[in-house]
Amino acid sequence: MTQPTDTPRKRGFALLDPEKMKQVAALGGRTAHAAGRAHQFSREEARAAARRSVEVRTRRAAEARPGTTDSSAPSA
Repeated sequence: MTQPTDTPRKRGFALLDPEKMKQVAALGGRTAHAAGRAHQFSREEARAAARRSVEVRTRRAAEARPGTTDSSAPSA
C-alpha cells in the first residue's frame, strides 16, 4: 500500500515546463479562433464584466470587515 503524500503529484498539462505549457496554450487559442469557436469580448462586454467584478470585490471586502453594516439594509 502506498503512503499518502501532503502534495498531490502533478499530472498531464501540469507536468510540462512553463515554456512548453505556454506554447501549447497559445496553439490552442489560435486554433479556437481560427475555427470560430473562441469568444472575443466587445468593448461593452469587457466594461460590463469589469464593472461586475469591481462590485463583487467591493461587496466582499465590506462583508469581510468587522463592524460594518450593509448600507442597503433598512435601519430601525
